[in-house]
Amino acid sequence: MIVLAAGYGTRLGQAGRDSAKALLEIDGEPILSRLVALGEALSGIDEILVVHNEHFAADFEDWHRKRPPGPALTLLNDGSTASDNKLGALGDLALALERPPARGHDLLVMAGDHLLDVDLVPALEVFLRYRDPTLILRERDPEPAGKPSRYNEVKVDPEGRVTRFIEKPEEPESPFAAIALYFFPESVGDRLGVYLASGGNPDAPGHFVAWLVSETTVRAVPIQGTWRDIGDPESLAAARGPSSGSGRLERAEDATE
Repeated sequence: MIVLAAGYGTRLGQAGRDSAKALLEIDGEPILSRLVALGEALSGIDEILVVHNEHFAADFEDWHRKRPPGPALTLLNDGSTASDNKLGALGDLALALERPPARGHDLLVMAGDHLLDVDLVPALEVFLRYRDPTLILRERDPEPAGKPSRYNEVKVDPEGRVTRFIEKPEEPESPFAAIALYFFPESVGDRLGVYLASGGNPDAPGHFVAWLVSETTVRAVPIQGTWRDIGDPESLAAARGPSSGSGRLERAEDATE
C-alpha cells in the first residue's frame, strides 16, 4: 500500500502552511491514521509506504513514532521543500515504485488528503479476479449547466471495464467520477515509466489513468460508503463540523484529482 502525502496544500491557506494535509486532524485523529487503518483492514495489506516531503518530514516522523502497532510502515522522503520543486503525485509514485516494499508487488495506492469511510472489499475482489488496474467510483456531484465539469468522468461497460476516462469534460455523459484510490498490478511501474518518459503530466493521477485506459484494460467499482476530499478551508471546516469536529463524512464538493 502506498499513501501519496507529499503535497503542499496551497489551497488550504494557513492550515496548509502549518501542517501537511495528511496530518490535519479530524475529530482528534490525523487523516493519515484513518487512511492507514483503511488499508490495514484489508486482507493482504502487510506493508505500507507513506511518501512525504522534506518540509514536513519531522512531523511525519513524529506521527510514525506515535503510531500504534500494526503492519510494517516505511516513510519515504521525496526531498522536496516547497510546491515549486515538488515531484508531483506521479513523480512520487514512481519514486516509491523504485523501492521496497512497493517494488514488484500489487498495490493499493491512495492520495493522502481524502477522508474515507468506505468498503473496499468489492473492489479488491474485482482486482484479485482480473489483476487489471481497478478504480474506485463515486457518483458525480450536480454541477451548473453549460460549464465544464470540475471532476473527471468515467464510463463503464456492463462487465465493469472503463470505456472512457476524461478529466473535466465539457459535457459529461456519465454519472460517475473516480477518486484518487487505485488497485494496481505490479506491472504498473513499467507503464508509469513509459507514461512519464513520453512527457505525461507528473502531478495529476487522473491523466495517467486516462492514458492507462487507452493502453490496457482498466476496471472500476462504485464505492460503498462516504468520502470527502480535503482541498480548501471550507472543506476542512465542513469535515470538522461546526464545533471542531464530529468527524462525520459527507459527499465532497471538491474535485478528486
